[in-house]
Amino acid sequence: MSVWKWSVPVMGAFGLAFAVSSFAADYVPPSTAVSKINSYRGYSELTKAAGSMDIDQYTYNMTTWQIGNGGFYKAMADKYKSAYSGGQKSEWRAKDGGDLGTIDNNATIQEMRLLAVRYKETTNNNYKVAFKTSFNKAVNFLLTMQRSKGGLPQVWPKRGNYSDQITLNDNAMIRAMVTMMDIANKMSPFDSDIIDETTRSKMQGSLDKAIDYLLKAQIVNNGNLTVWCAQHDTNSLAPVGARAYELPSKSGNESMGVVWFLMNWPKQTEAIQNAVKGAISWYKKNRLKDKAFSKTAGVVDKSGSSLWFRFYEVNSDDYFYCDRDGASTKTQDFMKISEERRTGYQWAGDYGSALLSTEAAYLEALEKMTGTYVPPPPPAVLCGSDTCKTYIDGVNFADIKGVKETTNKGFVGEGYANVDNETGSYVTYGVTAAKAGKYTLYISFANGGSSARGYNISVDDKTLLSDGNMESTGAWTTWKTQSVEIELDTGYSEFKFVSTSKDGMANIDYIGWMNADLYVGKKELGEDSTTVIGVRSVQASPTRANRYYVDFGSRDNAAGVYLKKANGKVFKVNGKR
Repeated sequence: MSVWKWSVPVMGAFGLAFAVSSFAADYVPPSTAVSKINSYRGYSELTKAAGSMDIDQYTYNMTTWQIGNGGFYKAMADKYKSAYSGGQKSEWRAKDGGDLGTIDNNATIQEMRLLAVRYKETTNNNYKVAFKTSFNKAVNFLLTMQRSKGGLPQVWPKRGNYSDQITLNDNAMIRAMVTMMDIANKMSPFDSDIIDETTRSKMQGSLDKAIDYLLKAQIVNNGNLTVWCAQHDTNSLAPVGARAYELPSKSGNESMGVVWFLMNWPKQTEAIQNAVKGAISWYKKNRLKDKAFSKTAGVVDKSGSSLWFRFYEVNSDDYFYCDRDGASTKTQDFMKISEERRTGYQWAGDYGSALLSTEAAYLEALEKMTGTYVPPPPPAVLCGSDTCKTYIDGVNFADIKGVKETTNKGFVGEGYANVDNETGSYVTYGVTAAKAGKYTLYISFANGGSSARGYNISVDDKTLLSDGNMESTGAWTTWKTQSVEIELDTGYSEFKFVSTSKDGMANIDYIGWMNADLYVGKKELGEDSTTVIGVRSVQASPTRANRYYVDFGSRDNAAGVYLKKANGKVFKVNGKR
């Protein structure tokens, strides 16, 4: 239920009033966060391996490889082409012997998704029963493997090594949580009777515990929430190591998935908001600008790039590398670890740029949720350093070989024109010139490509500009203006922007100008024209406060303001003629 909130106008730039939203609303996560989580919903490894074979037969074969506890082993896609015929179902062995199920490398999770899809789509009742049974065994595997404090280990049953710890490495726990969330929310493909409501409720409770674990496991330095380790202890929640060169640490890589998941969670509690904001602050603090990573040279200069390391000290933000001999080889000198480890592991990367660029959208979503969002004032329509007297919105074209779009933000008005990515694509705008002559047009555009895009401008068969180009603006949400001068005849013209680059033109937001003799669209010259006779100034009334008037003189009773109707009759304002 929406909660009513009193709203007050907030004064923006130029004295315009922008009302605070009056109602709280449901939380809507940023689109980038949704996209990132969607990448954890894939199962294409299985469908690609199935190829042209009957997908239901492939899925049925898959069920025969399911381990008794309900899990699956990893990298099994090719084996599912044939039914199980004996031997081990897992290369990893339990501490006490037997096959191990795992959520590593999307194992078990992708099988659950394929089972749910085929259960909905198959018309074979025998398959349907087998898929439902297998799916519920996998659900039970997740519920059983979860530890009492909410974390999910890499394997079940216990393997007797680091795999038994709570595992964020390679997004193992986060992938499982996304599937658990989809099941609990009856999101496709889990929106069928493949699972009963009692078990679905258990999944919701399990998911709540997993979120609680993540919030409590977040590493705190000097009272500040930071990020997470790739592995955490089951009970103490402390950061723990995995392989010899994967020491307890703060992880620049594995923490990304946690933040994306928390951004997507519909119940944005204060604890979740603080966790997300704390992690983003940490990524801001530890960003290396204009740097990239090379497996042969380590950190290298690269303009425009950002870099974070895989491992940072738990109690500080000092990064480190490590060799197979463990903690004794910890170093910040990349060349001091073995060549095998330098080239065989990803020690750093651009782990945080997407998070940082999503921060503003996340904060905006929270404000909309609480009803405190204040829309920013619309961007100015600029002709150089001045506000344009007149402009055409980029979407108000007469013709286009392309589309109207609103995808990339920061535009003025209702959208922008995006012509096709090919030489010869075009967009045409209509104007009327009161006088023949040269007119300066200011074009607002965005070019997220790496190089300039050429164009020409013509009217009918006459070329007005032959060598125009729109430089790269660095991003499709970064808008710049350029001025061009064209010569127009008196009357209506349609000037056409035509791409001379194979990738088409930049996106056009608006075309503005300062000249009062140029009008948007078709206009009959003389229509609604105004003749100025003399100059009449606005004056304050000497007898009444806040009253103003225009003095037309008092030489006779005819002085004043008149309106003329279409039938030719003329009326004096506030009086008779």
